[in-house]
Parts: sequence; structure tokens; C-alpha cells
Amino acid sequence: MKFELRCLLPSLAVAITALAFLTASGVGWTQDSSSLLDYPETSLRGLITAETVNSVETCRKLCEARTGCEGFDHVAATNTCRMFASVNGASQSGGSFAAAREPVRGYSSPASAVTSEPPDSRHTNWFHYGSWMTLRLSPNTGGGVEVEIVYDTPKVTLLKIGIRSGSTLFKGSLSGGRLIGKARLTGNHCGIIEYDVEGVFDPWSRVPFVLHGAAPKRRKDCSVEQWEETGDNANLKFTPR
Repeated sequence: MKFELRCLLPSLAVAITALAFLTASGVGWTQDSSSLLDYPETSLRGLITAETVNSVETCRKLCEARTGCEGFDHVAATNTCRMFASVNGASQSGGSFAAAREPVRGYSSPASAVTSEPPDSRHTNWFHYGSWMTLRLSPNTGGGVEVEIVYDTPKVTLLKIGIRSGSTLFKGSLSGGRLIGKARLTGNHCGIIEYDVEGVFDPWSRVPFVLHGAAPKRRKDCSVEQWEETGDNANLKFTPR
């Protein structure tokens, strides 16, 4: 019996150590979703526990749900998501977005260093899947910014279904680096249908951005057959002109 007990002790110690590690790292455990502090145009420094390829929305949800995730950062160009067990600093990084559970000591987000007013250039030009677009900014009464994206020069295939210069593709609002609103899908004979999209956008930085959302696929009778999360309509990408 003593021999068996001595043999079991090392295994028991390993199991206890593994349990402690899993608890600390959040593997397999979830916690209630809590609000994260947004840091646009920022990358974090600290202890990285995971690095994946995901959208910024998925990255946020994973961090919010994982015990031990103190923050994350995301690179739009590569969709690289890093999660941190501890955050000890941050630095300005164009095309990156970060969020943390607690304020990052000694760091002020580039977005907080400017006023809530949009840039002097209220209209900026973007390239979107073969069409030239204009993005319009206007402050609202709530301290945020209203955003509208309209077609400037639609590609030929869109002209055939009735889209013209000035047609709206997106309307929404910008707050805390999050751009949220409605995109418009125009059909050949079904007209316009709207759907929810959102993404990370910094009007002071001319870097590509993507608005994600489940897009409707319509039948011939114009009813919605399904909502698709892949494809161009579900991932509206904009590249600065």
C-alpha cells in the first residue's frame, strides 16, 4: 500500500499543477462577459497566451468569455488575434486594435488624444470591390459621429442593377473606435434589403477596414433563403484611395 501511494504522489502533483495552470490561463473555463476598454490604433505588450487568425469581433468575444484574458490586440491586415494573460504596456500601431479589462498604465489611446470631432476632411475616398466610394462623417448630438458610405463611381455590374453615383451602401455611427450600422444589398429585381454590420474604424488613420455581418441570400421570389457569414457581402472591405 505504501509503495502504491508513493507511486501515485508524483502523478497527483502533476495533476494539481495542470489544474492550477488551466485555471490561471482560462482554458476550459468561462466568465460572464464584461466590458473591455477599447484602444484603436494600438498594440499591447504583456504575456501572450494565444495567437489565432480571427476577425476582431470573434477575438473580442473569445477574450470576454475567457477567464484569465486581460486583453487582446488584432491586426486588420492579417486578421491576427493575440490574447494576453497580463498587460504591462501598449504602443501606437497603425492598423491594429486593442482592448483591455483595465486601463493600460502610462498609455493614452491615440483616439483619446484628439477631440470627438471628426477630421477636417469630412469626406474621404475608398476603393471597395471594384467601385470607388465616398465616406462621409458628421458629428451627432450624442457626442459620436454619424457615418455614411456612398458610391462615387460604381463598377459596371452594379450600374446594371440600378446603383448610381450617390447610392448609399452603409449608414451607421462611430463610437469608441466601433463602426456599427446597416449595409444595403441591392438586387436585380428585389430592390434593397438592409442587414447589420460592424467593424473597427479610425477616421484619423488611413488604413483598410472591414465591416462584418451576416448577409442575406435571396430566392427568386425575393424572400431570404439564408444568412451568409462568408463572401464579399458579409465582409465589406474598404481600402484607402
